Amino acid sequence: MTLSPLQLAAIVSAGVPGIYPVATAAAPEESAEYDTAIITDSADRNWRVRAPRNHDASMRLEAEHQVLRSFTHGLRARLPFTVPTIAGTVPYNGMSVFVYTYVPGTHRDLEELARINRANNSTLATDLGRLIATLHVMPEDIMIESDLPVYSSQNLRRRKLSELDRAASTRKVPAELVAHWRAFLEPGPIWDFRTRVVHGKLGTETISIHNGTVAEVSGWSEVHVGDPAQDLSWLFACSDTAFTDEVVRVYSSQMPQMPDQHLVERAEFYAEFALAQWLTHAVEYGDAQMIAHGEQMLQAVCENLRDSGDMLGQNQPLPERAEGLE
Repeated sequence: MTLSPLQLAAIVSAGVPGIYPVATAAAPEESAEYDTAIITDSADRNWRVRAPRNHDASMRLEAEHQVLRSFTHGLRARLPFTVPTIAGTVPYNGMSVFVYTYVPGTHRDLEELARINRANNSTLATDLGRLIATLHVMPEDIMIESDLPVYSSQNLRRRKLSELDRAASTRKVPAELVAHWRAFLEPGPIWDFRTRVVHGKLGTETISIHNGTVAEVSGWSEVHVGDPAQDLSWLFACSDTAFTDEVVRVYSSQMPQMPDQHLVERAEFYAEFALAQWLTHAVEYGDAQMIAHGEQMLQAVCENLRDSGDMLGQNQPLPERAEGLE
């Protein structure tokens, strides 16, 4: 069952003291996991309301709530973007409805961000580079005190190997691509890096743009100490490589120490591997259309690696588990 903006406003009115809705509007973003609305109260303040549609989505909102509560006023003041503030929660249907401060802005796709950056006097690539660098120098104590995940570089490598086994078991991933990723995940200099606080879900769905600049960063449910390359990976799906290169250049210049030399390689790996993770979820949900689309995208990745001569692991026996079955 989905909740309309009017229903969400009624829930807020009944459960959050001091907020008396007088108008509602659909939120600019759409999600299969949340019902969302923008409400205006009697004091002419705007609020964003989100209600999870399932327990997985509810757990993500609860995790985000925990992270946002750990952001002190001093920390928020140092950030070059706005972080949501939770004004209240309302129990509903065994889960919670969350009420956030509202910051005007829209979510743009990656190609649109690159187009905005090409516009005269745009500083969007610079803003994004600084944004990511600011995230990565946040104190790790926040993660530890909030009991959030802290991974070493080798923890992360082993986790990806486990996820690769899971993807290969679907029998939908090209065998040579599985071999390539398995070779990439072997112990070595690529996986010897300094971990940082990372957002974990950074991308077009969590970065809000207003008047050509970053207005807000949301979606804090997967914050952890991990690989800084993860927060850059979404940029490598952009066809405008100059845009991606500029963000990475600014990011590197803003970090207190120069990032490790394999940062971009791992970011590209995460961008590729995200497709395999997406396909794995599609198989588990039994969505035939998503499965077919995922297979096409992975085949394109495979062909690009083959054509560029960057395919690894082809001197090793191909893993039997990845062979396609009719």
